[in-house]
Amino acid sequence: MRELYDWVPWFTELAKSIADCEPSDLAARAHRIPWKTDGSIVQLLNYGNDNIDPFSFIYTLAANCTKNQRVRLCESVSSEFALSTPPPEDSDDAFIFPQGYALNTLFHSKGDGNPNVLWRLFRSASQGAAFIDAEDFRDALNIKQVALHKLTQTLFLANPCEFLPLDDSTKKLLPNPNTRINSWADYQTALSNIRTLFPGCALYEANLVAYLRHSGTFSTVGLRVFQVSTNVNNDGEDKWNEFEAKNAVWTGGPGGGASWDAFKSGTEPSKRYPLREPEPGDLILVRTARHGRAIGITFRNGYVSEFSSEGRLHVVWINRLSTADLLSSRQSFGLSRAIQIKEKFFDNDAYRPTRTLLDRLGYGGKAPDAAKVVAPLNQVLYGPPGTGKTFDTTGLAVSIVDGTDMDSEHNSKRFNELRFDAKEDADPEEDTGNIAFVTFHQNFAYEDFVEGIRPVLDKADLRYELRDGIFKLIAKEAHSRPGERFVLIIDEINRGNIAKIFGELITLIEDSRRLGQPEETFATLPYSQESFAVPKNLYLIGTMNTADRSIQLLDTALRRRFKFRECMPNPKHRLIATDVNGVNCRELLQAINERIALLLDREHQIGHTYFLNVDSLDELASVFRESVFPLLQEYFFDDWAKIRAVLANNAFVEPAPQPPFPSPDLIDEDRKLYNRLPDKHEGWLSADNYQAIYSLKHDRTSDE
Repeated sequence: MRELYDWVPWFTELAKSIADCEPSDLAARAHRIPWKTDGSIVQLLNYGNDNIDPFSFIYTLAANCTKNQRVRLCESVSSEFALSTPPPEDSDDAFIFPQGYALNTLFHSKGDGNPNVLWRLFRSASQGAAFIDAEDFRDALNIKQVALHKLTQTLFLANPCEFLPLDDSTKKLLPNPNTRINSWADYQTALSNIRTLFPGCALYEANLVAYLRHSGTFSTVGLRVFQVSTNVNNDGEDKWNEFEAKNAVWTGGPGGGASWDAFKSGTEPSKRYPLREPEPGDLILVRTARHGRAIGITFRNGYVSEFSSEGRLHVVWINRLSTADLLSSRQSFGLSRAIQIKEKFFDNDAYRPTRTLLDRLGYGGKAPDAAKVVAPLNQVLYGPPGTGKTFDTTGLAVSIVDGTDMDSEHNSKRFNELRFDAKEDADPEEDTGNIAFVTFHQNFAYEDFVEGIRPVLDKADLRYELRDGIFKLIAKEAHSRPGERFVLIIDEINRGNIAKIFGELITLIEDSRRLGQPEETFATLPYSQESFAVPKNLYLIGTMNTADRSIQLLDTALRRRFKFRECMPNPKHRLIATDVNGVNCRELLQAINERIALLLDREHQIGHTYFLNVDSLDELASVFRESVFPLLQEYFFDDWAKIRAVLANNAFVEPAPQPPFPSPDLIDEDRKLYNRLPDKHEGWLSADNYQAIYSLKHDRTSDE
């Protein structure tokens, strides 16, 4: 996976070449580059040659390195600047760098900027961080339309060994992600903090790890851990230099004398060797006999598709320090052995920064001990529909109860085993489970949640009795089993009337007011008159759909008492196909969501779960007809012009002829009618119609 960083030397040489240019020379070259194939003009060329500064040029280039034109564009730039470094290969793995937004690539506001400062700063940056003038950095940051993330992303593209973008992904690496960066000194401090987390690694490697975690490629980091020796053939030959150079590790065989062919065919099941187990985000500990050599994160497991001696585990390095006399000499890929070895790694000074890094990336592989696994007592997963929020609560709840790391995909069975038996008369000696699930809705009330009087039909007589709600039942069980953890999942928490449902509990669920805490608080329940408090081993997990308008009315008291974790669409999810009869569903979803975000907002995007395991045009058509279209109609209130824009004016929606009308003066001249393809229409099964959404090759005629 060396191509992961192929862009680094190419952009570095380009930046130095630009720095050596005169402004007029850069402007002339910018006009000669064929930025677009459809005849449209990039923003860079719209405001005169004086405003073609190096920052705007580099950012425009990065933003236009889309899949369909990046090779052509990079080759043209290479030729124009006579670069000796080959452009990045035509691979998605070679184009993982900040690309920004194509509609906001300029470092000025319609010509109102400071090109002299930008030229000085860029020339200094191409030489290195030591040459930067603090006032130039501040002045560039203060230019209208230039924000911190945009400025630092371009500095990073110009010199990825010396700078790092401070954007939504990398800020999570800081001790306090909300730290304000207002000066060059602040930025240098932030870089220093992040460098310490990646011993022996380059800043562009740190950026890649942060991006992969933020984008969802690494849904978790350090969830599981494996180890591998550099003595791959057990012959004393050290392969570390090859491991490092190729961003990959491998082994000499299944072990125990088994052959590759025998293991592959399954004729030697006793020789099972879990090479196929590491998944993106899993930790790989590299050693040579007793010596620790490095730590990497699994990027892709080549053994899954190519189970042979040529297979590779592709990794991203996060720590390249070596230590002596760290481990025993035994080799094993197994989980149990690797977990023990991980603690020996992390007890060593060389690898302690990696433990901190994993903690900041989230779910960083804590030891499987409930006392060591920390989770908020009250948290809400929020995001657009179809982003897997409810599904994620499965793994999250199990991880809390069992004291292990979150792994939603492997915990469905365990989740069912832990389901809470919500019975008032349950046998106290019987295991009633630890995880309860409830969904809020408009009619859900305090009487359902805590306690209330309910009617009971007993033969011919009607009577009333006091019943405990789900919250009170699981709270009582948690109180009776203080050595265990309990979880109550509240799906669609924002759809209920919080004040009506929680009542006095809104105060009792606070961390500091739980049983045994400094501000331990009891309340007298209104129906039973019982004195009640919430135990500290009961965790609440809510889910919230940001596309639901009721989110705007979310109770302020609830917001203050819960931690909120965003769950956004992940178009690169491994279960989304890249070739369904020629349709790349990942690019399809990404294109749709980018347009929704521009036309509406990011909270109304389409979730990735709608596209999971879609492997035929029939299934894809069903997803569009039954899920995507209804959401678009709801989002845009049947504004078909915008729906067409989201779909790149493809064939699914077409302008309808204007019918005869007796009083045409009553019709708005801009009013147009549209028709959606009938459900049985063969157009739903046309790969071209889906490709048009993300390729923009479809004929985008006007609605006239």
